[in-house]
Amino acid sequence: MTTRTEYDQRWGRFDEGGHSCPNEDCNHHDRYDRLTVRIVCHSCHVVQLITGEEHSWAGTTTASIGYGQPPKRAGGLWLYPGPPLLERLNPEPSAYLCTLEKVAELTEKDIVGAIAEEHTKRHRLVWSASALPTVSAPLPGHTAPYVAWAKDSGDQRFPTVAAAAKWVKAQVDAATEEAAAPGSGATGGAG
Repeated sequence: MTTRTEYDQRWGRFDEGGHSCPNEDCNHHDRYDRLTVRIVCHSCHVVQLITGEEHSWAGTTTASIGYGQPPKRAGGLWLYPGPPLLERLNPEPSAYLCTLEKVAELTEKDIVGAIAEEHTKRHRLVWSASALPTVSAPLPGHTAPYVAWAKDSGDQRFPTVAAAAKWVKAQVDAATEEAAAPGSGATGGAG
């Protein structure tokens, strides 16, 4: 089970009205803190999402939401799936976090890349990729950690997840070779 709190959220322009509170001392008007609790059962592949403020409860499966699915091997990496962008149109995950080794619990130190779904102007599915993350403390006003990627595929798009994974792996391998090269300042090896 995991939880996430998004602080100081605004009611969207399409939400019903705004927030009005019967408490005359209420000062948060159209802002609120949203709490999300995610419960994943790895044996039956059911996911429960509980969100605060709206107090909604939704049940789904790991195949529909991505979280909790087992990682898959592609391009020399292990790919951990995220949720599909629009599950009604495409039940496949729309993003993956990449690791070199299969791990029981994914942590930031394991992640070497990310792959994300995109669509061309003609609505063809393609994939973009980023490699070599640096994770920092959240930016002011945000709750999620800030992630900077040393390498990004930029305008280069890949026709398959496996092709994007191969690109990420090549970036990781190149960085490893560069760090191990004589005169790079890296330590290690026989000497």
